[in-house]
Formats: sequence, structure tokens, C-alpha cells
Amino acid sequence: MIVAGIGDLVLASPAIRAIRNGYPGAEIHLLTSAEAFPLARNYPYIDRTHSFPLREILAKKQPLSTAWKILSQLRRVRFDMAVNLYSVDSRVGAVRMAALFLAVGAKERVGHDNLGFGLALTNKIPRDVFCGRHKMDSMLEVSIYAGGKADDKGIEIFWEKASEEKWSQLFDGPRVGADEVRIGINPGGYRPNRRWEPRRFAAVADRLCDALNAKIFIFGGPGEEKIAAAVVDEMKHDAVVLAGKLNLNDLAYIASHLDLMLTNDSGPMHIAAAAGAPLVVIFGPSDPKIFGPRIPEDRYEIVHANLDCHPCSKSKCEHVTCLKEISPDDVFEAAIRKCRRKN
Repeated sequence: MIVAGIGDLVLASPAIRAIRNGYPGAEIHLLTSAEAFPLARNYPYIDRTHSFPLREILAKKQPLSTAWKILSQLRRVRFDMAVNLYSVDSRVGAVRMAALFLAVGAKERVGHDNLGFGLALTNKIPRDVFCGRHKMDSMLEVSIYAGGKADDKGIEIFWEKASEEKWSQLFDGPRVGADEVRIGINPGGYRPNRRWEPRRFAAVADRLCDALNAKIFIFGGPGEEKIAAAVVDEMKHDAVVLAGKLNLNDLAYIASHLDLMLTNDSGPMHIAAAAGAPLVVIFGPSDPKIFGPRIPEDRYEIVHANLDCHPCSKSKCEHVTCLKEISPDDVFEAAIRKCRRKN
């Protein structure tokens, strides 16, 4: 099976599980991005996980020969079936995926019949499977086409025991005050046009501290330390800054202990959703009906601006009006509604 990034991995968990249900005795391999690999290898339905550093190769941080080495190793496995769970949305992507499938040499090849990718497939998934539907539902449908058997367990995430041992001290002992709540803030994200302004996150965080006696945790992946610092610099209350200190296993474990995660549209949003944290998600250009959290509706709230240009697929935007129109008041009120209070 092939899955792309971090959020895609979480959303693909029902599809991965369906493949296992459909082929209980099979040896199942998963090929995923270098970013998602640390989480992917925890899934109990997978026998072996492979990391494919596509972004690093495209950015010339790793040589092209790395790809050929990985593909050669996969070809030696002699797979009976290869399944691409994700959609093919560009001709460049179709060519790359076709080259990968043909290089692996599986007898059966299942995937999205779009933009020419179907020429490399033996089992073609209709184009409309990915049209106007949530990505999780679409990927689950692909797995069923491939012989998988769906269940109703929803998305899942698993983390290493080492993360619990390393970070349990954050949650040891009684809470400070009967009404204290633990709130995570994730101000980063892979695409700049999906990031709400740090000063606005700070304004909401301070109000939550005042209203709920909240303990604030600031998250951020590698390279997002400055974004986290910009939030803390604008806050009048203290916060636990975890940006740059966590791996994905750590993030999943800590998110499972939160009473609320306030986040941009991002991979950590899906991690927190699968870990059980209630969510308030700030959506910019993307369509939450397709990319939003896939958990019961009473556990999350989407905050987005109602604009004529929304949703859009631009990776860059000069105005980012869809984010600027979202006020701290909007987000604070959503957070108050969704925060899970614990005694």
C-alpha cells in the first residue's frame, strides 16, 4: 500500500485496517513519506513499513539514487498486489506514481484512474471516488475495491511506549485547581497559507487562561520553533513550549491527554483527532468537508470564513483573506464550547 503524508496516514488507517481484514494471512507492506514513517511503523496491521523521502529528493536534499535503491528493494519482494490509497491530482503525480508502480512490479495494481495513471493499473478506481467526498471515505473505498473489508472503528493512531515514559511527568500529580484544563495550541503547518497569525493564537490562549484556568502547551514541528516563540512572546500568561522538542510519537501521546487542541488545518490536527483530543480547527483555503477531522461531530468545531473564493486549492495567496476574516472572538467562543473539562 502507498500513503502520502502525516495526515493522510491517519485518515488512511480505516483503509489499512480494511486491507488487513480482507487479507488476514497476507504480508502487508506500507510505503509512506519520511515524515509519516515514525508513526506508520506503529500500526499493528502492517508487517513492514518503508520510508520514501520524496520531498527530500525533490528538494535535492537526497540523491535520486535513493529512490532507485528503495524501489529495487521493493521489487525483490515480488508483491502480488500494489494499492495506491491516495488520489492522483496532477499529471506530474500520475507519471511519478505510474513509474513507481511499474518499477515495483506487482501483478495487480490498484489505484485512482485519473490523468493517465490508469494506464499503469490492472484495477482502476473510478475518478469520481475522490470527488466531493472526505479523503478518509475515498481511501476506504479504494481499499474495498482492492478486496478490503471495512469496519466501523474509525481512525486510529498508535505511539511508542518510550513516549509515555519520556513525557508522563507532564501529567503526573493532581491538576492545579479543580477547573484547570489542558489546552494545546498548534500554530504551525506545512503550508504558510494555512497558518493563522501567532498573535491571534496568543490572544485566544490568554483569554482561555483567564476563563478556564488553562494550562497551555505550544506545539510545533522541526523548523516551527520561531512560530511557537511568536505566540509565547505575545502572551501575558506562561505556557509550556514543546515546539521542536517532540517527535510524532510524543505528539500523539501528549495529545491524548489534552482537554482541547486548538490547531490549524495540518497533520497534527489529524493526530490529535485520532488520539482523542477535542478540537477547534482553523480552516483557511481548504475544504473541511474533504480534509477536516474525521471523528464524531460533537468532538470538534471548524472555524472558517464564508467567502465566495472558499474553498480553493492555491498553495500561495497574497491576501489570505480566508484566515484574516477569522477573529480571536470566533475561535475563543468555539474553544469554550468544545473544551472538555475534567475534575
